Amino acid sequence: MPQLLLTKGRILQKLKTREALISKANEMLKAGRFTGIGAVARAAGISKATAYRYFSDVEALKREASLQLKAKTSEDLFADLPETDLAARLDRLITYHFDLFTQNEVEFRLFLGSVIHESVTNKKAPSRGGRRIALIEEALKPLQPKLDAQRWDHMVNSLSVFFGIESVTVLKDVCGLADQDVLATWRWAVERIVYGELGRWAPDIKGEGGTRQMNNPDILPP
Repeated sequence: MPQLLLTKGRILQKLKTREALISKANEMLKAGRFTGIGAVARAAGISKATAYRYFSDVEALKREASLQLKAKTSEDLFADLPETDLAARLDRLITYHFDLFTQNEVEFRLFLGSVIHESVTNKKAPSRGGRRIALIEEALKPLQPKLDAQRWDHMVNSLSVFFGIESVTVLKDVCGLADQDVLATWRWAVERIVYGELGRWAPDIKGEGGTRQMNNPDILPP
C-alpha cells in the first residue's frame, strides 16, 4: 500500500478523513467495541483500503485515538474569538499547546517515541497528521489575505516547529528549561516570527514589561 502524504493534494479532505477514523476509533475504544482497523473503517463509512493508507497498523490508530479527547479542533479552539483579533488568536494558540503538552507530557512523549520508532522500522508508514497546521492557519487567519503564498507557507511551517511535543523535549531536555521558561521561549519566538515577517514589530508586546498591541490593524502589511 503506497504511503499517503498529508501535505500534498486534497489536504483538507485527507485531514477530515483521518480525523473521522480517529474519532470513530476513540468512540469504539470507550465502548469496548474496538476490534481493528477494518471495524473502525466500516463504522466510519470509509473503505478498509483507505483506512490502511492512513494507519499502518492497529496500534498506531489506538495511540492517536487515545490522545484525541485531549485535543481541540480549529473550530472549537477559536470559536469565541473574532477573526480579526490576531493578538488573541496567537495567545490562544500558544497557551492551548502549552497546556496540552505540559499536562499530558508523558503520554505525548511515549507517542513521539513510538512514531519515531515506526518511521525507522516501517518506511511505508503514513505521514503524521497535520492537526497543528490547521490550528496555526486558523490562528493566522487575519494575515492570510495580506501575505503571498510563499510568505504564508514560510510562516505556517516555521510556527509548526514549536507546537509539538518535539519542541518541549528539546527545550526541557537539551536546554534545561522549566515549564514556564518553555512558555516564555515560545512567546518570544512566535511573536518575532509573525511580526518580524510583517516588518512591523510592536514594541509593547505583552510579557514582563507591557501590554500587547498585536490586534492593531495598523501592524498588518498593506
